Amino acid sequence: MLDEYLGLILTLHILSAIIWIGGMITFIFSLYPSVLQIPNDKLMIRTSIRSLRRYFKILLPAVVILGISGVLMELSGNYDNQAPTIGAMIGAKEAIFVLMAVNFIFGFYKIKEAKQRCMKSDIHYAQDNIRLVIHYFFTLNVLLGIFSLYFGIMIRIG
Repeated sequence: MLDEYLGLILTLHILSAIIWIGGMITFIFSLYPSVLQIPNDKLMIRTSIRSLRRYFKILLPAVVILGISGVLMELSGNYDNQAPTIGAMIGAKEAIFVLMAVNFIFGFYKIKEAKQRCMKSDIHYAQDNIRLVIHYFFTLNVLLGIFSLYFGIMIRIG
């Protein structure tokens, strides 16, 4: 039954991956450097927090769709008759997704914490949380996402 919807599922999967990975790349290289140009530190922190909270809320549906579509593709893919490397790549993609999802959730938590610290006028702690999310969580997720995209291409080719 899933076979007739496999094209739609794959399309949703790819679009969700583009939104998630592309969104992080855009945030890292475009939006965040612009926000850093705001001369008032407190205003810059508040703008960063507001932007990141919106970003996480926009990405949540993409993350959920990505996970569900990945499971559906695996269930309908009939990978039992494929080479063992295909199974290893599927396992790697699943592990990468779980790691990225945990990273995403932890990043959302750190932004929530940054907002609380900013409201208490602890600007330096709030700024450290924002840097942690953007410089480390986003960068890690972009790199993991690139590996996952590579494995996905190799699975489709194989």
